[in-house]
Amino acid sequence: MTLSVLLLAAVQPSVASVDDEIVVIGRRLNSISAMVCKDEKGRFTCSLDKSSGNINLDKRLCKTTVRCVRDGAVGDNAIKSCVDAEKPKLLAKLRREMKRSRP
Repeated sequence: MTLSVLLLAAVQPSVASVDDEIVVIGRRLNSISAMVCKDEKGRFTCSLDKSSGNINLDKRLCKTTVRCVRDGAVGDNAIKSCVDAEKPKLLAKLRREMKRSRP
């Protein structure tokens, strides 16, 4: 009986807390660069140099970056400041989503 409990414990993945995961994702988020361009029709496009590991967060990061540019942020420093100001909100939304999706 003891052996079966130990085996069961050995095969179950360790579950990191949502807050621990958010810290890791936040670090990744700080290392991502977003590139915003306009296409031939004048529409903004965005691409990231790497992923945060969460597709929804990546999409939100692009939307945020495009919004900063549309709102008049010009130059790398201004855009970075605008996006950095929004990152806590992006991570807070992701944290809520992750906590809702876990039992």
